[in-house]
Amino acid sequence: MNIEQLTDIIARHDPLLADAVGKMVGYIQDRWAAPYPSKEQTEAVNAYLRSVHADGDGKMSENNIAHRRIATQKITISAIRVLDHDQLNRLQDVLNHIAADREYHMPEQGYSMGM
Repeated sequence: MNIEQLTDIIARHDPLLADAVGKMVGYIQDRWAAPYPSKEQTEAVNAYLRSVHADGDGKMSENNIAHRRIATQKITISAIRVLDHDQLNRLQDVLNHIAADREYHMPEQGYSMGM
């Protein structure tokens, strides 16, 4: 099974989960991935977490972070068919960071001419 087939199957039941799985699997499988996911990848995970009400009252309390971590496990479980053991561990590690920090992404680089 490839990622497109997997996300098509997931999207029939939960489009936000499919988007988060697709973006995060793409990040994990990228051979030259940045040390942090992109803002778009992080936002896809956060959108899914909001959709399953994992944020609770919206504050980043220990309780809400624990709920977010538990909810991210569904992303990892959904990716089992396309990632190997080490990739799954790396995925869950990145998702745990996103669960604890909504802004866990590679800062956008602003390039200017430096005049």
